[in-house]
Amino acid sequence: MPHLELAMLLVLLAALVRGYTGFGFAAIAISGLSLIWPAQISVPVILIIDAIGSIGMLASAWKFADRKLLKNLSLGAIVGLPLGLTVLIQVPDSMLKFAISSAILCMALWILFARNIKINPAEWHTRIIGSISGAFTAAASVGGLPIVCYLLMTHHVALVQRATMVIFLSSTDLISIGLMAGNGMITSALLQPTLLLLIPALIGVQCGQWFFHRKPPLSFRPIALPVLMLLSTVSIYYSGLSILN
Repeated sequence: MPHLELAMLLVLLAALVRGYTGFGFAAIAISGLSLIWPAQISVPVILIIDAIGSIGMLASAWKFADRKLLKNLSLGAIVGLPLGLTVLIQVPDSMLKFAISSAILCMALWILFARNIKINPAEWHTRIIGSISGAFTAAASVGGLPIVCYLLMTHHVALVQRATMVIFLSSTDLISIGLMAGNGMITSALLQPTLLLLIPALIGVQCGQWFFHRKPPLSFRPIALPVLMLLSTVSIYYSGLSILN
């Protein structure tokens, strides 16, 4: 894999932010890796790392997850996952990177500015968001961002939001990995970069949590969102140049 050292540094940065804020690992990692690797490599690698990293959170999350919310998100994801995988396989790499980075930037801006909007979501709202999240997970490994944008507008308490997201995103990660394996996208060639990137990912999360316990952030927005917006903007620029050329 080219630029493996840079990839490890980018994953370490994403994991630090995740450990400190509880948010943004996949989106930051994908935004960074899109600068050096094709999406068909970076997406499955980050999905696998993200799935491994969430194993330890499942037991506690299941106690607080909203079962109805989880069911409706999952029903939507059944539609979104195969659509997202089709996009990952069929769309040219430069166009896919441009679309992924543009979506990440738009959702980061939404999370930054949409603070006081509240809705009473219907079941079909939740299923649509589940479908969008499933598609984003399979196509770009960033299914968490649509969920965050949606849940910030609901009246669910933060503990329930986080627990439901952990269960739902872990499930969609595993299903996406299975679909990719069935389509021949996950091969032994991905084993080395996955294992190597897993090391800085685990170290970064632990360091981020260490900083969190000593100086907890008042909000994740001033930390995670600037990193997201910077990396996604740079990726938009370079992928846009690639499309034009």
